[in-house]
Amino acid sequence: MSNQELIVVKQLPIIEEQLKSVSKVIDEKVKKATSLICTEETVKTIKELRAELNKEFKELETQRKTVKAEVLKPYNDFEDSYKKYISDKFKNADLILKGRIEVVENEIKKQKEQEIKDYFEEYKKANNIDFIKYEQANINVTLTASMKSLKEQAKTFIDKIVDDLKLIETQECKDEIFVEYKQTLNISRAIQDVANRHKLLEEEKRKQEEQKIVHIEMNEKHEIAKESYEQLENIFNKPLEEPKVEEKREEILTLRFTVKATRTKLKELKNFLENGGYDYE
Repeated sequence: MSNQELIVVKQLPIIEEQLKSVSKVIDEKVKKATSLICTEETVKTIKELRAELNKEFKELETQRKTVKAEVLKPYNDFEDSYKKYISDKFKNADLILKGRIEVVENEIKKQKEQEIKDYFEEYKKANNIDFIKYEQANINVTLTASMKSLKEQAKTFIDKIVDDLKLIETQECKDEIFVEYKQTLNISRAIQDVANRHKLLEEEKRKQEEQKIVHIEMNEKHEIAKESYEQLENIFNKPLEEPKVEEKREEILTLRFTVKATRTKLKELKNFLENGGYDYE
């Protein structure tokens, strides 16, 4: 027996004509109910018609579900048998074969990737590079990818590293840039990060120099003020000499100066001038 003859539906339930006859009765009831104008006088009647229609519909739905269960039961039984005797066997066989295929293909990919890794390490060593790893190249080894294309990816990756290192050698801060570059293998970012760092350091150095200059100027002003005060203090602390009697009256002169001192010292100076008989403003 062929597969086409094995699965055959011999008879459908004869229910279509019964549904058509019921449909005509429903049309009449619906037409009657929907033709009524809903007012205060007819609303009660319309509610009763609606409830009656809903009741009939619920009864027919129950019958439909019963018919559906009866119609589907033979198919469900058939599907269970089909699953047991046919589909499960195909699926189990497919899983077994899939597993065996994966074992072989994984071994092929493993050998393929090892060959690429060996090539990567050899080419890296030939270019005197020791800080990069094979994983950083992100080479996707697949069964369909040719060895030539995979090796070309490895070569392109290392060649770019070589070009980046040549560029770093031309930079002023090449040692710092190299340290940054090894972290990300991004030459533009490494150069920019170092430039930004030096810019910040220069700015900080400039601020410190400005603060240093201000500090020196303040100290110089303090020393000048201190020296001036000491000189003035020495002048006023000299012992008073006995006035000499001269035949001619001594000429009165005016000396103008500015004194900077604490409040206490200024008071002492004022007392000194007053007690000394000095005329001051």
